[in-house]
Amino acid sequence: MEFPAPNVNIATVSAFSNAVSVSIRGISNSDIDSTVDPPVAMFVDGVYIPRPVASSLDLFDVEQIEVLRGPQGTLFGRNTSAGAIQVRTRRPSGEFGSRGRVTMGQYGRQDIRAAVDIPLVQDVLNAKIAVLSQNMDGYYKSTITGRELGKEDIFAVRPIVVFTPTDNVELTVIGEYHRNKSDPRPQQNQSPANRLLCSLHQFCGFPLGQGAEFRVATSDVGYIDAEIWGLTVDLEVDVGPGTISWITNKRDTDEDVVYDPDAQDYPMFLVDRKQPHKQWSSELRFQSTAWDQFDFVGGIYFFHQEYELERNTTLAIVSPAATTHQLSFTGQDHDAWSVFGEFNYHINDRLTVTAGGRYGKEKKDFFQLPFGIFPNTGARIDVDESWSDFGPKLGVQYALTDDMMVYATYQKGFKSGGFNGRCGQVATCLRPFDPEEVDGYEAGFKGEFLDRRLRANVAVFWSDYSDLQRGAIVPLPPGSANPQETVTDNAAGADMRGIELELTAVPMTGLQLQFSVGYLDAEYQDFCADVNGAGTYATQPTSNCGGAVTQTSGTPGGAGAYLVDEDLSGFDIARAPKWNYTFNATYDMPLPNGASLLFNGRYTWVDDLYTDVTEQSPRKSVEQLDISIGYRDAEDRWSISLFGKNLTDEIYLDSATLVPPLFDTRTVNPPRRYGIEVSWTL
Repeated sequence: MEFPAPNVNIATVSAFSNAVSVSIRGISNSDIDSTVDPPVAMFVDGVYIPRPVASSLDLFDVEQIEVLRGPQGTLFGRNTSAGAIQVRTRRPSGEFGSRGRVTMGQYGRQDIRAAVDIPLVQDVLNAKIAVLSQNMDGYYKSTITGRELGKEDIFAVRPIVVFTPTDNVELTVIGEYHRNKSDPRPQQNQSPANRLLCSLHQFCGFPLGQGAEFRVATSDVGYIDAEIWGLTVDLEVDVGPGTISWITNKRDTDEDVVYDPDAQDYPMFLVDRKQPHKQWSSELRFQSTAWDQFDFVGGIYFFHQEYELERNTTLAIVSPAATTHQLSFTGQDHDAWSVFGEFNYHINDRLTVTAGGRYGKEKKDFFQLPFGIFPNTGARIDVDESWSDFGPKLGVQYALTDDMMVYATYQKGFKSGGFNGRCGQVATCLRPFDPEEVDGYEAGFKGEFLDRRLRANVAVFWSDYSDLQRGAIVPLPPGSANPQETVTDNAAGADMRGIELELTAVPMTGLQLQFSVGYLDAEYQDFCADVNGAGTYATQPTSNCGGAVTQTSGTPGGAGAYLVDEDLSGFDIARAPKWNYTFNATYDMPLPNGASLLFNGRYTWVDDLYTDVTEQSPRKSVEQLDISIGYRDAEDRWSISLFGKNLTDEIYLDSATLVPPLFDTRTVNPPRRYGIEVSWTL
């Protein structure tokens, strides 16, 4: 569902319950392969998390979450063309104590989040350990066996040690372990008559909204077996005129996902994906506010990641008796570095001018052994590509009063180019896609009124995208080892224009009201791509929009299969609703004994949208209502609350997987659910 910020949308990716797709101002990515970089970057404790399959971690014991909309390339670097989400976990307090939360609810929900602060040497060495256990039976039932499907089984631990040997030196070491043994999210068959699952085997899908959204016609959805190990070192040294910061991180992921994407107890398409991933990054910054008229930050950043993907796919297109075992191997090494800086010049007490920029360079070495019959003795494809980019930033800020200011900014964003990690034929494997770029313009107002009882933020933005990366699953010519492939290409230019308003009011003691609304006018300026897959032609065709024509089989220039770019500029941009708004109310009602009752309600409404780039998966406007009622003791040491989520029981399309010519499936959002939560701070 949507994040409580205007024009921000977060959805789970297909069956991959450990992966999320984040959309900001209409730009998103829903590919789960490491060759495709997300346009919204996620940072945890200053560390970039590059993989979508590792981005859905439950961020427990968090001190701050910041949503930065629009290009953020100057300070945050590549892959922030749509924005960034920055998370900072809570540091040790220096005093012994414990805090946590236990959640019990429907569908076997049992979650424990707990943290313990441990002072080791007073004012010198402090530690904290946070633990998460997240479990649920699942929202779904098998129509074949009757058992629950879609379970969650997640465990994570995060130890933190802070060493302060002197007043001007602080060293923070953060460990991370995350284990996920959940089910893939169950999918429902929605195959139309032109899909083989329906036309050949009579497993036809049914429309959404018939009251059976959580019953699936499969006995086993597979499993997720993933482990993440991470270590972050954060050193800060105060050197007088400024602070030197050094953050370095190493993170290893082992992942094995087995799932049944056709959503039927028929072995048309069974997948086993093994994908180990390693990353290392290091950033050195110097930040100074020592001068009255200016302050600045500058630094250098290095990043390395590598992964391999082994895909074992069992196909039974015609009948279970004609089963084939396909095998494919993919891998990539990726190195990137950049230098950056941002400078603020305070012309006077009210007017500040900002200038900054970032230069970066990166290289990707990619290999692919396209699908072949096990053990696959085909030829391996090796290609590499390099890109560089400079992204400037300019801004001005003027304080109208001590409580009101206006601003305007321009910033360029950059998203990496790459290769098609799930290509099924040599022509696609050899063709990289180029980076996408965006020129982002924003103007706004921030102010506080009525003795700071009312806060208002207004932003007007325009983002001009070029070489926008779009991806789709497309069919391959008859006779191909695997009948489909996923293709990402530079398909389009797009304009995103909109307005965002956020209001926070405290009309009386204990009552806080929050309202946000986002308006988005998103349209393709041009969209020239092949989203239908290779077609057969007697002679070489031409593109009706001047795009690429790639022959994949047959006589050169003559009869054969061709990928042909088509003019799709009238299509709507995926996950770009025109309107969205949220209203949130919290009331802290004091009781005579010093305790208090806590009431909270949040209502969210989101306009119509498409969940895919080909306009085949429309989603009607949706609304959700969440409410909680709680009690907090007089010393603010513990609380208990009852909650209800999605009280309107709104069921909507969360994602769709279109796999021509085989089948189509869908996933939906969680249903209405209730629970109880106990929190403590000791």
